[in-house]
Amino acid sequence: MPVRSISLPSRIHHPSAKFQAALSQIHLFQNSSDSQSLHASLLNLSELYHSLHQLNHSLPTAQAEHSLDVSATLLDSCDAARNLVLTLREHLLNLQSALRRKDKSMEVQIKEYFSFRKKIKKETNKLLLGLKKKLDDSETTELSVSIFRSLFMFLSTTSTMKTKTCSLKFVSRLISGGHRSSSSIMSELQNLDAVLRSDGDNSKEIKKMLERLEERTEELETALDSLFKSLVQYRVYLLNILTTHS
Repeated sequence: MPVRSISLPSRIHHPSAKFQAALSQIHLFQNSSDSQSLHASLLNLSELYHSLHQLNHSLPTAQAEHSLDVSATLLDSCDAARNLVLTLREHLLNLQSALRRKDKSMEVQIKEYFSFRKKIKKETNKLLLGLKKKLDDSETTELSVSIFRSLFMFLSTTSTMKTKTCSLKFVSRLISGGHRSSSSIMSELQNLDAVLRSDGDNSKEIKKMLERLEERTEELETALDSLFKSLVQYRVYLLNILTTHS
């Protein structure tokens, strides 16, 4: 797909190799919404913002002010996403502990997990509204909003179906990578939702899913930490520009 303008001054003809590489990688994963693709997209977005200030250009005051305003919203979204992923990971760990104990605490943890999933949906809807208001002609901003939208959809989309025991083999193949697709009907979290609501003894499937998702959420948390630091660094760069112009 053609690469549009990223709203940089016209005298910048050759952005850094790191910037271009990060941009290309983001486009590569743009249509994928599984946790591994999201992890890669977040890391590349972090590299994108990290390399922006290395392009050695000076933005006009108005553009720097607008970019600073947008970056504040992105920073808030990143921090909120990081907290949601952290709390989700805690719920996954609690489910694993309850599963090992093999007592009634599993029912309590499942109830708390689904309650939190509902809260995620409300929270991400608010965050998405805030992000949409900041959309502009900058490809960097558009890609950032797109990645956060995919992340929030991954975290908030739930499954209400009840899965019969006989269908768990299919879900297991999805989790283990047997049917990988960027447009899968069910996300990894939706798969877990379905199995937690299913009938029959499926503790082995749940254990496998929880372990895999706990690893994936830890990766997302690390990527969001990296992005948060890059956004802070980018804001310092913009503030320095505004200070110079004042």
